[in-house]
Amino acid sequence: MRVLQISKFYPPVRGGIETVAVALGDGLNRLGVRADVLCANHRWFTSHERSAMGYDIWRAGSLGTLMSTSMAWAMPALLALRQGRYDVLHVHMPDPMAAMAVYLSRPRGPLVLHWHSDVIRQRAALRLYEPLQHWLLQRAAAVVVTSPAYAESSQPLQAWRHKVRIVPIGIDDNRSAALPERVSELRRLWHGRRIVFSLGRMTYYKGFDVLIDAAARLPDDCVVVIGGGGELLDAYRAHVARAGLTGKVVLTGALPDHDLPSYFEACDIFCMPSTVRAEAYGVAIVEAMVMGRPIVATDIEGSGVPWVNRHGETGLNVPVRNPEALATAIRSLLDNPAWRETLGQQARRRFEAEFEAERMTRRMLDVYRDLLPPQPFPTDPDA
Repeated sequence: MRVLQISKFYPPVRGGIETVAVALGDGLNRLGVRADVLCANHRWFTSHERSAMGYDIWRAGSLGTLMSTSMAWAMPALLALRQGRYDVLHVHMPDPMAAMAVYLSRPRGPLVLHWHSDVIRQRAALRLYEPLQHWLLQRAAAVVVTSPAYAESSQPLQAWRHKVRIVPIGIDDNRSAALPERVSELRRLWHGRRIVFSLGRMTYYKGFDVLIDAAARLPDDCVVVIGGGGELLDAYRAHVARAGLTGKVVLTGALPDHDLPSYFEACDIFCMPSTVRAEAYGVAIVEAMVMGRPIVATDIEGSGVPWVNRHGETGLNVPVRNPEALATAIRSLLDNPAWRETLGQQARRRFEAEFEAERMTRRMLDVYRDLLPPQPFPTDPDA
């Protein structure tokens, strides 16, 4: 079997979709399925490279981005040239450029849409994109959604529920990547205070402004560490300074991937204060579960976040945009170490049962197999 993943970008670009795409690419190839990647480049020219595992990554030349959409002018022609070599096309959505490339190339084989999120904010662009989105959903053989909650709430998918398959996002168990020396260094850096860690791109839906306001209600022997870069980083730093929380709230900027396990290990609580359904799943919650950390997240209606973080089992979910409720939940865990430990252990067990990368890969492979004709058994030459 040969699979082509079509993704907006691919590592070293970091993001939720990119994390899933690389986990699937590596995982499928480990299982003997050749899975290559087509994505947008950040430059005008097309490039080709081989991953460390030996599969192909094609980066289509792009003129930049417009309304969060990559203008990868070379993608339609590149897909038309290569699509006949694959048994399955796997398209990560939303990505209008990828959708246009599929429309223009008219692939013959099964098309799998990986529905990470609806288009939430770009309403003007959605009006232009909806006919193409409808065509793509009609053409798809299967639509993969990351949680039951999102499948139920996604309006565009309601007419296509018979095509929907649930495949929760899984990640590698990188617990051993947390370095004891680095963990100790981080705890010393913040003078042994209890650490509430949060992570994500500095953008509108992540709710870091709410977490900053909640920090004012937390005890002084606690520090809130927020990792990530993005367009709102300077605005959030100014917010911290205006609120007089310098030293109590630390915005680190972008963190290197290899350092993240140590940050998760060093913290006492992980917090995801996101505010809208653009936060469709919350991969960082799963990263915290790997390390056995309890989670405080938000009860976003129609999002997978409260499904991933089970209230009272792996952590607590609170109303969105409510600094007081967020602070109360964090304080309740800070004040009860035994409960914090229990929730963290249960979070780790939920990761092992539901969210490991290999489990996600095998579930996706089952989706592909259901769409393809039965493969003949190999002939035994000695029979």
